[in-house]
Amino acid sequence: MRKNAADEKLRRAGKALHDDVGPLLVSVGLRLQLLRMDHPQAAEQINELLVTLDDAMERVRSLSRELSPSPLTSAPPRRRQHPSTPR
Repeated sequence: MRKNAADEKLRRAGKALHDDVGPLLVSVGLRLQLLRMDHPQAAEQINELLVTLDDAMERVRSLSRELSPSPLTSAPPRRRQHPSTPR
């Protein structure tokens, strides 16, 4: 039973990363892009920040998938049956 509770806790953490932290990082990226448009003289520094932010976003995605894998990717593939084959 403890393993199930621990698994559920990890799944919730992965979901929080995906649903809460991910959108915040996307918002920061959009704001940095707007800032770059408003202040072209700072474009080089902003681009460096965007590269760092992209790296952070990829790490959050990876950790989120590791903690809370999608049922589509974690379930074993189902064998397809021909429509005329009885089940």
